[in-house]
Amino acid sequence: MKIFISMLSPLQQSIDLIQKNENILIVLPQGINGDSVGSALAMHSALKKMGKKSEIVCQEKTPERLLFLPGANEIKEDIFPLRDFIISIDTSKGKILKLRYENENNNLRIFLSSRDKIEEKSIKLEPGPYRYGLIIAIDSPDLESLGRIFETNAELFFSHSVLNIDCKSGNEYFGEVNLVEPTAAACSQIVFDLIQAIDPNLIDESAATCLLAGLIAKTRSFQNSKTSPQVFNLASILITKGADQEKINKNLYKTRPLNRIRLWGRLLSKMEFEPEKKTIWLKANQEDFSQTQTSQQDLPFILEEMSEFFPQAHSSFILWMDENGFIWVLAQARQPEILQRINLELGGTLKNDKLVISLNKTDPDMAKEQISVLLNSMG
Repeated sequence: MKIFISMLSPLQQSIDLIQKNENILIVLPQGINGDSVGSALAMHSALKKMGKKSEIVCQEKTPERLLFLPGANEIKEDIFPLRDFIISIDTSKGKILKLRYENENNNLRIFLSSRDKIEEKSIKLEPGPYRYGLIIAIDSPDLESLGRIFETNAELFFSHSVLNIDCKSGNEYFGEVNLVEPTAAACSQIVFDLIQAIDPNLIDESAATCLLAGLIAKTRSFQNSKTSPQVFNLASILITKGADQEKINKNLYKTRPLNRIRLWGRLLSKMEFEPEKKTIWLKANQEDFSQTQTSQQDLPFILEEMSEFFPQAHSSFILWMDENGFIWVLAQARQPEILQRINLELGGTLKNDKLVISLNKTDPDMAKEQISVLLNSMG
C-alpha cells in the first residue's frame, strides 16, 4: 500500500488513480449492506463503460434482498486467480524441442525434450504480476473489516494503490488516496460525485438504480439525521437518470421473510421506549428464536426495521442471552459518538454503524441498567 502527499484534492487524486489503471479490484467489508453493494455495483458499471476491467469481491454472499440490483450476481466471494505463476527455462545452452504435461492424482508433471542436458539451475518458478493495478475499498473503516479478503492477500494490499471510499467518522484513512467524507449521508453519495466528476454519462439507468438503492438503504428511506437537502436533490437526479424507485422499494422493504416478521412481532410486544432519552429497548430470548425459527443473526435486520418505523428514536438496543448464558447487546444510534463512548467503556465491536457487546452479566435487566447509567452520564 503506497502512501504519498499531493496538493490535489482527494476527488481529483481518485480520478487520476482510476484513469491510469486498467485492471481494478473493488473490495467490500464483512456485513455488507445496501449502501456498500449499491456503491460497488455503480462503480463497477462505470468502470466497465470506461473500458476498464473490474471485479467486485466480498467474503460474504450478497443478501437475497439485494440480488435485484443490476450486476449483483457478479460479486465474487474470493479473489481468483490473483496472479499467474511462471515456469521459466534458460534455453541459451539448449533449445526445448517438445513440451507436454500429465495431470494425475493431484500431481502435475511437465515433460521437456531437448538434445542437450537440462540443468536444474536453469529452471525457475516465479510469481507473475498481480492481475490488478488498483484496489478500491468501499464502506470499509479499516483493512481488517475486509476479513479473509485482506488476511489471505495482505501482500496485494500493501504493494498496490488503494483508493479508500467511506462516509464513517471512524475510518482509519488506510489508502493511498482517502475519499472519506463523514458528512456524506452514504457511500453512494460519494461514489455518485466521483463518477459524475469523471463523466456524467457513465451513470446509466443501472448505475442510477444501484446508487439510489444505496442511498435509500443507508438513510432508512431518507429519515436519518444525515438526510440533507442535498440528499433529496441527489435522489431526484438519480430518478431523472432512470433509477427504478418502485423496484427498489419493493425489494428493500416488501420481501421480509415471514419468520423474521414473527420475531419482530414478538420483540415489539416487549418493547420499552424511554421518551426522555428517545431510547428503545428490546429483549430477546432463546424461546423467541426457537418459536420463530430465527437466530441472533436476524437481529441486525430487526434493528434496521426499528429505525425505519420509529424515526423518533435516537438510539436502539437489543439484549439477549445466548445458549451459553452470556448476555449480548446489539446497538445503533443516530450519533456515532454514543456508540463510540459505549464501546470505549464496555468494549465490543463496531461494524456497519452497529455496536455488538458481550457483557459479563447473567440478567438482561442488569445489562440494561449498566448501559442506562452510561447513557445518563452522557447527558
